[in-house]
Amino acid sequence: MARIPPKLSGLVKSGAVVATEPVQGLADFQSSATAGKAGILLRAQAQDLGYSAAVDLQPPAAHSVQSIAVDLIDPNPLAPRTVYTPEMIQARADDLRTQGQHDPIHVTPNLDKPGRYIICDGWTRVQACLVHGTLKTLRAEIHHDLTGVDSALFGYQQNEGRKQHCDLDRAMFFEKLKATGLSAVQVSTLTGIPENRLSMYKALASLPALVLQQIEKSPELFGYNAGAQLARLCPANAANSDPGVVKAARIAEAFAAGDKTFKWLKAQVESYLAHKPRSVLRTGANFRFPEGFLRGRGDTVQLELRIETPERQSSLLEELRSFLRERGIVEFTGTAAEQLPGEGDKSEPGQA
Repeated sequence: MARIPPKLSGLVKSGAVVATEPVQGLADFQSSATAGKAGILLRAQAQDLGYSAAVDLQPPAAHSVQSIAVDLIDPNPLAPRTVYTPEMIQARADDLRTQGQHDPIHVTPNLDKPGRYIICDGWTRVQACLVHGTLKTLRAEIHHDLTGVDSALFGYQQNEGRKQHCDLDRAMFFEKLKATGLSAVQVSTLTGIPENRLSMYKALASLPALVLQQIEKSPELFGYNAGAQLARLCPANAANSDPGVVKAARIAEAFAAGDKTFKWLKAQVESYLAHKPRSVLRTGANFRFPEGFLRGRGDTVQLELRIETPERQSSLLEELRSFLRERGIVEFTGTAAEQLPGEGDKSEPGQA
């Protein structure tokens, strides 16, 4: 059995190994947005993305640490965490009161408000002090070389390392990054999240407020898969009164109780969609011709024309099929247009 080699730190302490340079503590900023994956992206696109120009992957210098009044610390507009429950803030306040502050928070100067700072990492502790008055000041490591996106990514990586994110946090954060001009490919590169999964996170972040209110009761229970399922019930830009939104909120409320499985949630969504009543409301589009009509009814478009010449029928059908395919309205899997029903069928003749 092979022997386990001794740790390098132990060899240094014992004097068996002598470092060629003075041993210094490394700042934990090595995992910031200007190193690793982000650095690779920033070197190629620093100018058009507005990132800091210094993106070479040299070890950063240690940053100054000083005590800062908590009322001088502002939230980060691109904060990686969204969900902060009162219980979470109270627990952190209790820890600070009984144990004190172990590690410094991380901030960057607020260039728009001289003398103030923007949080990079440690906002829960700041809130605990602001809400419960636990401490008047906190020790903070000040980063002068971070842009807004850099500072947010730094906080994101710190929270990921501590496993403090839920999928709702991640979903909201990814959308904030996109709002800065980053593409889905770039967000994927920076965060390590596969691009196809980002679309599911987007579905979770885009849920109506009525549904999100239920999710926030127990956010740790709702993964991006659950969010994507609930989004199937919610039309784009739907009001809270929409039947699908109301149903999604009810499912989320029951799921938040903690005694339901993802399989149950998915089955509820499938059942609703299978029995969803079709809308028969007219859209207002209604055109009549001597040969027939074109009209919209709810989510259905109907076209009925009387064309006696077979050649003209075939030509129209092919042109209509090409139009629908090119516009992405209908997917055709076959090589020929589907034939219309004959006169003996019960279906309405001539509809396409």
